[in-house]
Amino acid sequence: KQLLLALQYLHSCKSIHRDVKAGNVLLTLDGDIKLADFGVSAKNSSTVQRRVSSIGTPYWMAPEVVQCETSKESPYGYKADIWSLGITLIEMAEMEPPYHELNPLRVLLKIA
Repeated sequence: KQLLLALQYLHSCKSIHRDVKAGNVLLTLDGDIKLADFGVSAKNSSTVQRRVSSIGTPYWMAPEVVQCETSKESPYGYKADIWSLGITLIEMAEMEPPYHELNPLRVLLKIA
């Protein structure tokens, strides 16, 4: 729930994290969850603005993020973070993201 609240707050500030994954989720001594590493996050000028740069970690990238690299006609928005959160939950449950055994470039082809 705390991850969802963190993303909700981030999105309400017109920002997209663009690299949600277990490695960027921190656990405090009190058991609170913190979202970290905003190095590739993007600030939008409006809530409906969409991005056209392919940034993130391959195993967690949403299809629209992968596709925007070949077609600037297909920008992405906040939902890309929700996809990455879903992959992160799979990673936390199974200890590996989907397709972890594949080369990152092959993963991008499978996602797209």
